[in-house]
Amino acid sequence: MSTDTTERPLADEAARRAGAYNRSLLEASLDPLVTIAPDGKITDVNNATEKATGLSRQQLIGTDFSDYFTDPEKARAGYEQVFREGLIKDYELDIRHSDGRVTPVLYNASVYRDEAGAVIGVFAAARDISERKRAVEAARQAAAYNRSLLEASLDPLVTIAPDGKITDVNNATEKATGLSRQQLIGTDFADYFTGPEKARAGYEQAFREGLVQDYELEIRRRDGRVTPVLYNAAVYRDEAGAVIGVFAAARDISERKRTEGEIRKLNEGLERRAAELQAANRELEAFTYSVSHDLRSPLRHIDGFSKLLFEEYSVNLPEGARRYLSRIRDATRRMGMMVDDLLNLARVGRKGLSMQLTGLSSLLEEALGDLQPEIVGREIEWRSEKLPFVECDSALMKQVFANLLSNAVKFTRLQEHAVIEVGATTQDGRAVFFVRDNGVGFSMKYVDKLFGVFQRLHRPEDFEGTGVGLATVQRIVHKHGGRVWAEGELNKGATFYFTLGAVESPPGEINSLPGGAA
Repeated sequence: MSTDTTERPLADEAARRAGAYNRSLLEASLDPLVTIAPDGKITDVNNATEKATGLSRQQLIGTDFSDYFTDPEKARAGYEQVFREGLIKDYELDIRHSDGRVTPVLYNASVYRDEAGAVIGVFAAARDISERKRAVEAARQAAAYNRSLLEASLDPLVTIAPDGKITDVNNATEKATGLSRQQLIGTDFADYFTGPEKARAGYEQAFREGLVQDYELEIRRRDGRVTPVLYNAAVYRDEAGAVIGVFAAARDISERKRTEGEIRKLNEGLERRAAELQAANRELEAFTYSVSHDLRSPLRHIDGFSKLLFEEYSVNLPEGARRYLSRIRDATRRMGMMVDDLLNLARVGRKGLSMQLTGLSSLLEEALGDLQPEIVGREIEWRSEKLPFVECDSALMKQVFANLLSNAVKFTRLQEHAVIEVGATTQDGRAVFFVRDNGVGFSMKYVDKLFGVFQRLHRPEDFEGTGVGLATVQRIVHKHGGRVWAEGELNKGATFYFTLGAVESPPGEINSLPGGAA
């Protein structure tokens, strides 16, 4: 009797301690913990369960476990599975708080038994996966956003793993290859090009250097069609900064290739045409030179015999005959001038350039000295700037100044006060030289005729000349890589402009031309 009385308090104390220990275990967890009887009723909860449901332990114990979830049937099926199979892992449910909030959780549960081994309940622990859900949703949204970005592009876009395998493509890539996304993912990127080795070298370069720009490849479609493209590619990294792949975008350059082909054919045609024209020009120059040279002999005979007739027989000839002889001699002289000008023009075409650094002011002085016989008795006001040094053929450039100055002198003949100006200005960073006069000028509607051979804007009886001088100027300027043009107004003078190659020193200030007024 005394022994039984002594053992009972000891057993009660052990049970109390075991209960306190179990309670401590329950409350030590930050996760909601619940014990469930075979009938589905809650037999115990911890403080974390009270917080998750918004209800006290007293309110929860004795109620059905499934009542606190958004999907009671699924919750009931879960604990029934535990009683049936002994445990359950990562069972997803949503706890509904008393204020309506919902917490997504993963339940892990197992049965517990009495001393005889009989199942007397289920112990269930829930892990709040709100953060994970948010992360998954964020990842889902990011994936959807990235997918939208991929599909928004009309260009083929591909992501490539370090081993060269395709990890994703857009719809434009499917169209370019004729294969579906499923067929492409996991295959080697290099397999879809006419030059697989070049394609492989391209993505290897991207992994090695971080990017590739305007890398030319040809996509081979399943049906055999080929699309020329330019690839731009760059690596992308994980959160730790490690390279995990390459993002590559291709731009279809079929139209550009077609245009380049057409331009190439056009250039080839132009080059052939230019070669043909050069050959024709050489033949024409040779012919002109030959004809002009051969004309000299009969012209000398005509001039010589007409002179003899005039000097020896003029006293016996009637006035009309003497007048005819005079016209023959004038025509012969003009023909001689024309032959000389044609020969000069032909020489310009046939002669190669002898380039050297030359002061244009000195050439201008020499040209003016040669011009003195033409300006005897004339009152001309000369104006000029100090001209720069340029790389040119000095002999030909002297002829340019001689022809332009002679032209200005000729067409100011009717002026009481002739003014001729030579200078240089700058246009678009390039030196432009000019010769300006206040002579008879010309109408701009005839400007295109100025530089043609034998083209004249005035009658020979008004202003003599062969119509070859300005054509010679144009040919010399063109040989120097420049251009020549003119501006004028009838009875208000004319200005002739020309450009050359690179000028070595800038134009200077206005000075008097060498020789002063003539």
